[in-house]
Amino acid sequence: MIRAAVAVTTLPASAIELPPPDRLAAETGMSTQTVEVVEPHMSRPGHELRVAYRGFEMSGLLDRFFGDRWKATGTEVVFLARDGYRSSTDSRRFVPGSAWLAFGRADSKPFTVDNPGQHETGVSLGPYYLVWDNLRDSAARAQGAYGWPYQVVRIDLATPADYAAARPQDSDPVAVEGFEQVRKYCLTCHQVAGIGGGKFPGDLRQIAGPLSDRALKTWITEPQKMHAGTTMPPLNALLPEAERDRAADAIIRYLRMMPVRDGTTP
Repeated sequence: MIRAAVAVTTLPASAIELPPPDRLAAETGMSTQTVEVVEPHMSRPGHELRVAYRGFEMSGLLDRFFGDRWKATGTEVVFLARDGYRSSTDSRRFVPGSAWLAFGRADSKPFTVDNPGQHETGVSLGPYYLVWDNLRDSAARAQGAYGWPYQVVRIDLATPADYAAARPQDSDPVAVEGFEQVRKYCLTCHQVAGIGGGKFPGDLRQIAGPLSDRALKTWITEPQKMHAGTTMPPLNALLPEAERDRAADAIIRYLRMMPVRDGTTP
């Protein structure tokens, strides 16, 4: 482990604040590698854009940052962006050679990407961008741009206990499914009971409260209809329509069953 070498300031006990690439290489003893991927932000069906990135192999970094703790059952690896975006991934996905923490393009072109789903063009990917070997991994290819956070500045671990305050106490299976969907798609930018990303202020339950179920579902599945130009992306457009509808309905059930009392306490 290299806990003493990597800068940690006022972060949670397990969080790693990432240093610049040259320092990260020196402090971890890891060499950088080149990986070619299908860039999911700028690829469309029938038109794939391949980009070669330079970066650090992710499972090796996790070993150096966290020892074996990141491999514990139920653990997620959390990537925190400088704008408050939060991306979490089941640690079991980080097998050797599956993902890289990229810091630049191998062809020395600008380290930027267009993200039409959020109406962003030429957005900087630095300091770090998580990329997956989706040329060899069909599951990573099917995932599209989900789980490809950019502008990453910190890495942390999360366990099931960290989500306790946001987990529904009722055993309603639809609400439980809704919690899992919120955890996957919504807590990247929003928070519930203080858990989640910091890109958008306020508790998601409070935000959803004044909206009708119909309006809330439109926000979830077609946010452009509610606010043209919003940076909020629609719920996973790669899912079949019936599956998206079911996921949206489950999210709504979850939020309705998690009322806010005394501010943010469910």
